[in-house]
Amino acid sequence: TIFLDMALLHLATIGMAPRCVPLHFRQPAALPVLSKMVLSTNDIKEEQGPPSWLKSGSGDAENFRVARRTIYMHKEWLRHRSSERFIRNLKTVGESFVVKALSRELLFVTGVAVFCVLINMLLFDYQDLNGIPQLPPLAQFGTDSISLPSLPFLISMPALSLLLVFRTNTAYSRWNEARTLWGGVINNCRNVARQANTFFPDDSRHDKLKGKLVVNTSAFAKALRNFLRGPTDDATLRADLDQLVVADLLSVSQVEACMTASNRPMFCLNAMTANLREADIHPMDRARMDSTISVLVDLTGACERIFKSPIPLVYTRHTARFLSVFLVLLPFGLWPVMGSSWNHWATIPVSTALAFLFLGIDEIGMQIEEPFGILPIEAFCDGAIASHMDEMVRSYRERAFLLKPAKQLQGVEAVELLSATETADEAFARVVAPSPSTSGPYAEYMARRAKGELKAADDVVANAVATSTSGQDLYTAYMARRARGELKYR
Repeated sequence: TIFLDMALLHLATIGMAPRCVPLHFRQPAALPVLSKMVLSTNDIKEEQGPPSWLKSGSGDAENFRVARRTIYMHKEWLRHRSSERFIRNLKTVGESFVVKALSRELLFVTGVAVFCVLINMLLFDYQDLNGIPQLPPLAQFGTDSISLPSLPFLISMPALSLLLVFRTNTAYSRWNEARTLWGGVINNCRNVARQANTFFPDDSRHDKLKGKLVVNTSAFAKALRNFLRGPTDDATLRADLDQLVVADLLSVSQVEACMTASNRPMFCLNAMTANLREADIHPMDRARMDSTISVLVDLTGACERIFKSPIPLVYTRHTARFLSVFLVLLPFGLWPVMGSSWNHWATIPVSTALAFLFLGIDEIGMQIEEPFGILPIEAFCDGAIASHMDEMVRSYRERAFLLKPAKQLQGVEAVELLSATETADEAFARVVAPSPSTSGPYAEYMARRAKGELKAADDVVANAVATSTSGQDLYTAYMARRARGELKYR
């Protein structure tokens, strides 16, 4: 017992102790301390991970996914389709993330190929540097080569190819659908801002409410990103929401409620619905905007479906086992056909190259099977959604779409109309209705407006003022207010 205690203590010191302590050690008072020390040493040993030359093949594979989150613009597309791409890609094979992610697997296959060549040199066939056959050093232990016929590999190759192609195509379909879904998220978030500009009345209360709606829409996109990125994105989401609090666009209580919600994207969608409910707009306009929010709900559910449902695991695992067995036995099948090379040494590079190609196909399928980790969602949220919605609201607030500035209009009535705070209908009635020559057209105009015949009503106004220079300017001003949605009657 004393000897075993000392041995166990020595193993704990060098980090080679067993994970559990035998039962007959669980008695003295010192043993729990020894047991804790042993487990702690093992845990430290495990946390250290593989050697540095193999680390790129394990945890760093996830870091390579971050590097794939790229947005292509004109410059990138020019480089992508450049005729120099073949030479450039061959030169950067060593920098490929596939090679780095598969370093252990490639080294293992290469080691099997080296073993195949060496064992046959020792037991079966050996040539000196001059190419003269020599008696193998261990000829007495072997009578024939350690190799496999190529026929099994020829038969199994089509099946393996079909498995890899099907898996890669299915994974790409998932990536393409995920990108399409995020394209829908971007477009519908922009539509929320556009519809708010169109349907919300032009006053201070609704301008503030429009800002809240846009902020909650931006927060929704970032919350959806957070769900797809996982807990590692919590700090980023918190920082994004805190910036909105500092800008007095969100309340602290809403941020806390969002961070504690079980489904953060749906929480933000509910906030958008609450903003819409507070707006004094026509029920039809409210229904249009609500349908846009409903589409965002559908897109969120579709993203959840892709994220939570991988390709059937039985298919993935069987493909991995098939490929592993094939590549491990491949050097023994290549050895006979590489006899033209010195001691069959061509078996080694050929085995490594084929392993790189086959494992690379499988690795690509594995990486794009979960597409949200390689899509540039941060760029979508910050650039394509948040900044573009802010620009849409700001340009509308600054009256960037006015066709003819007020200072260029001729006639007192037109200038007064543009400077007034009343709606387009009220301004038109104030200026045009008192005139006996226009009272008839105005009555017809209002009758057509009441029937919802907006284009016909506009034509009546145009015909009524077509012969007057000041009337034409008045009509231009009227249409400008119509374009901004400043109508009393809808």
